[in-house]
Amino acid sequence: MTDCPVCDGEIEQETPGSEEGYGGESYAPAQTEYEGEVYYFCCSDHKASFEADPEEYAEN
Repeated sequence: MTDCPVCDGEIEQETPGSEEGYGGESYAPAQTEYEGEVYYFCCSDHKASFEADPEEYAEN
């Protein structure tokens, strides 16, 4: 699990496989790399916001 750096919503980093009992968790539909670290997002709009001003959202 990780948090979307824009809204702090909790998301899974990997897409679901065929695991039995999958509970409908939110999976990261978007990701980007910034300064060697991969960031995961709950939606493509938040990815765009991050890419427009990564220093506002990136953890230091």
